[in-house]
Amino acid sequence: MRSLLTGFLFIVGILCSQMIAAHGLIKTDSLDSILRTIKNPNEKVDVILRFLEKPENQYLEYASDFAQRAYIIAQQNNYALGKVRSMIKLGNYYFRSSDYKKAMEYAHKSKEMAEDLNFDKELAYSLNLIGTIFSELDDYDHSSQYLFKSLRLFEKINDKAGISNSLGNIGIDFNSQQEYKKALEYYNNSLILAKEINDQSSIKTQYNNIAVVYEYLEKYDTAILFFRKALEINIKLGNKLGQGINIMNIGYDQMNKGYFEDARLNFQRSLDIFTELNNRTHMAECYLNFGFCNQAANRMDESIEFFKKALFEGQKNGYYRIIAPAAQMLNQIYTGKKDLVNAYKYVMLEKLADDSLYTAKRQLLISKFELQYIYEKKEFERQQNQQTKNIIILIIIFGLIAGLVVLGLVFSRYRLKSKLVVLEKEKIVLEKENVELEKEKIKSELEIKDRELTVNLISLIKKNEILADISNKLAHLEYIANGKETKETIAKISQELRNSTDDKMFNEFSQRFQEVHAGFYEKLLQTYPDLSQNELKLCAFLRLNMSTKDIAELTGQQLASIDTARYRLRKKLALSSSETNLVTFLSQI
Repeated sequence: MRSLLTGFLFIVGILCSQMIAAHGLIKTDSLDSILRTIKNPNEKVDVILRFLEKPENQYLEYASDFAQRAYIIAQQNNYALGKVRSMIKLGNYYFRSSDYKKAMEYAHKSKEMAEDLNFDKELAYSLNLIGTIFSELDDYDHSSQYLFKSLRLFEKINDKAGISNSLGNIGIDFNSQQEYKKALEYYNNSLILAKEINDQSSIKTQYNNIAVVYEYLEKYDTAILFFRKALEINIKLGNKLGQGINIMNIGYDQMNKGYFEDARLNFQRSLDIFTELNNRTHMAECYLNFGFCNQAANRMDESIEFFKKALFEGQKNGYYRIIAPAAQMLNQIYTGKKDLVNAYKYVMLEKLADDSLYTAKRQLLISKFELQYIYEKKEFERQQNQQTKNIIILIIIFGLIAGLVVLGLVFSRYRLKSKLVVLEKEKIVLEKENVELEKEKIKSELEIKDRELTVNLISLIKKNEILADISNKLAHLEYIANGKETKETIAKISQELRNSTDDKMFNEFSQRFQEVHAGFYEKLLQTYPDLSQNELKLCAFLRLNMSTKDIAELTGQQLASIDTARYRLRKKLALSSSETNLVTFLSQI
């Protein structure tokens, strides 16, 4: 039986990784008809992506065309989220077609865009895809690095489906390195989560993964148990191709246990399904399995018949992985029968198939090395660019600090001089008219505080820019740092910096603003009690006639966010008419 396992193991790998094409479930023209009724382009993108997310549609023949269509629509309409999700889909489709260069290109694009826009879920799936590509390239160092990053991010956002997916992919990494105990550990953890969220497709996938591990361990009874569990789910889902693959795998394990009649019955059941689906690849694999099974049972004539059928399908469709073993077995059988003419015929076919397989493997290997070279080159360029940016940022920071110090000294001297002048004037006025002196004194103090408030605002904006740059620098240092303790220390410093700056700055601003514009908040809340704290702050900034750009720089928000906040504030203040200026309205309060 050991020789049978060696002969069939490559077939099992193919069966387990085979892309499942849905037949007759949802016609593509029905999706087209739905899309024609939708006017909003962003909604069209979402509809296409939801269509592709359904388990029965993920392996449609034209799935990649739909993903490309969604990507183009999202790109034309600046729909960022749709663009990122479309790129992840395209990356997965290129990966399945073994175009690793294109797959990596889309994976990195989606990763960079998701990072910039803080799309955590999409970033996690991008990292997961990159890790899977590296796993296929046998680069397990990079693969584990990205897969575990993906897992941590999924755990952070508590995305159980994503966690299950990452655990399963990490299990595949261990399985590829023949660390079967660790592979089973991750497969089982993935299975537990998939059951928790009742993700039938993921449950079935992990049953298949676990079964394959037990096949490698030659524990065929346990493998059959898990294949049967996967078969039950495929029956519930109506996935006929999945059913055929599971039944064939069960027959394979029965054959390795010596249950040849049971194996032949299951091979026939799977062949009937593949014939109904007109799946020529799996039909050829069934013929090959029949040949091995009959040969092991010493039924040579039937074995020859099925090997020839497998060979015919392989030659007809260019399946070199079918041609090579079929020709090899026919060569061995005819050699044993002393039929050297036929033996020579099939040994030549085997050699041609092996040469074709070797050429294909060599081309794939070259493509893998090319992809690794491109990735390493881009990483080096990225690090060089980052170092240059870091130096520029440090120079800018030191320049700003020096400028602020000089500016502070100038303003301090100016304020001191202004105070002396005001005091002198107040002294003269006091001698002439005590009542007028009191009014002038109050007016002067308000002017001083107003100037101080203006200076304070400028200082806050500059401080905010510096602290934002420092925070971004710390975030990058955390990302590239190697040690866990180093990452945690940097993250703690960054968090403390962010937490301590905003409250301190805005408390200082609010205190000074209240001194200059006493009663402003009270009057607003008396008339509009529903205003939030953030809206009160925005009213204060507008009362000072600050521009949208200045407010964005002070608060660290996007210009679009400030515009949206202004629009909502107008609605709360019941300023429906576009002729009423918001700043003018607030200045009158």
